[in-house]
Amino acid sequence: MTGNPKSTLYRRTLWAGVVLGAIGLLILLFANTFMQTLGTQTFNGSNGFFFALTQVYVLAAQGCLPFSAALISAALVMRYLALASLPTKQQATKQTM
Repeated sequence: MTGNPKSTLYRRTLWAGVVLGAIGLLILLFANTFMQTLGTQTFNGSNGFFFALTQVYVLAAQGCLPFSAALISAALVMRYLALASLPTKQQATKQTM
């Protein structure tokens, strides 16, 4: 089951979910440091770039973790369906008789 593209799809999906979750956790861990050095919480005319950068940073952390969970659960479902479609030993013996 390791040679066909279907079997590698769930592995790639699982790893993408794990990597995205790790990135989301790193963003959350370094949020305080980022906010102290570059981030801004209020908007005034002189710091529009840093306000936009802060919003992208905050939204990235909020988007990474749920999407990571969705990818991991999709990989588990794909793996279950791939295993469920394999013939069992009882079905294989009935087909040979």
